[in-house]
Amino acid sequence: MTSQLKVDKLQGRTTAGSITVTGEGTSAETNLQQGLNKAWAINENVGTLAVYDSFNQSSIADTGTGVMTWAVTSLFSSANFVAAVHTTADNGSNDVSMVHAGTRTTSNALTDKSSSGTSWYAKNSSHSGFDSINQGYIASGDLA
Repeated sequence: MTSQLKVDKLQGRTTAGSITVTGEGTSAETNLQQGLNKAWAINENVGTLAVYDSFNQSSIADTGTGVMTWAVTSLFSSANFVAAVHTTADNGSNDVSMVHAGTRTTSNALTDKSSSGTSWYAKNSSHSGFDSINQGYIASGDLA
């Protein structure tokens, strides 16, 4: 027999609602609040920027060739969050592309990210900035 728990809202009794879940092997525990992605999006950038789906993203903009800048609706508690990005390859032969996460200017100068978001810079195999057709990101960290 399988047990089911159906609730509208779970709230922990201590540490601001933190909930600990026992892992599959029952030997490790995961903090549910800390273990979730806090923002993500998938979008297309062909002519007009189109967001296919997102969570906790207030905006995304093409701010230069290869540079996408995004912001969240619910802020992170600081700039100490991690973001990972994916893009498609730069041509039909799938030449290697590189993505540098962290706010960058169009001249590729690194600037500090903030609690409201960051950006990425995508380069093709010739190390030139390029606007990827399909791209996305996930971000994890503490929300404010």
